[in-house]
Amino acid sequence: MRKWIIIISLVWISFLSGCRRNEIENRAFPLAMGIGVRTEKDYEMYVAYPDLLDKDAKENALSKDIFRSAAMTDLLSGVRIFSQESSKNVDMNHLKVLILDRDMLDGGEHADRLISFLRGKRNAAWNTYIMATDKELPELFKKEEALNTCLGIYLENLMEGWTNLRSGGLITAGDLMGQYYNQRGTLLIPVVTVEKEGPTVHSFAEVETLKWKSQKDLEEILGKYHTLKPEQVE
Repeated sequence: MRKWIIIISLVWISFLSGCRRNEIENRAFPLAMGIGVRTEKDYEMYVAYPDLLDKDAKENALSKDIFRSAAMTDLLSGVRIFSQESSKNVDMNHLKVLILDRDMLDGGEHADRLISFLRGKRNAAWNTYIMATDKELPELFKKEEALNTCLGIYLENLMEGWTNLRSGGLITAGDLMGQYYNQRGTLLIPVVTVEKEGPTVHSFAEVETLKWKSQKDLEEILGKYHTLKPEQVE
């Protein structure tokens, strides 16, 4: 259902509401974003957004991504940099998945900057799913990646396939904000890796006060949710 909502918002608004071709060319709707640490003070930001001008876009707007990356010292400048370098107005309202490199979850300065970024980008949905990875952002956001769908949709479908985690078990940007300000609780964030068949998840990062503490196997986490009473997960 959510997939069709995105299709309606991206395609019908863009193609059927009177937008001229040049107006479509000037808009970008990232569905997936990655943030990683380059040096102590520098970051790398990645985005993947549907190619609305692809020849197949009118039939399936979510079939193909455009990938961009940029280096920056200030995360808040990231969206502006993408807008300037690609001549597109970047709209964060449809962001589905935010993938964080392990170094971002340091419980210190990088985590502080991450929260400042999320707080400053209120136009991005705070129900955006959070995933983590360990030095694999460049592999995730590769033009050669052939998923037959947009990366953000692929990852969203991957997570929502865990039916026993769908109600409250998946971590969102709002959950990160809550842990940061409350300074308590443990978050279990899916760790995505890139394999020959495509991105997949075999483990979860155990995160406390926005610090990556340990990893737990996927089966162990899913098993915990299976022990809950049905009314707790539906």
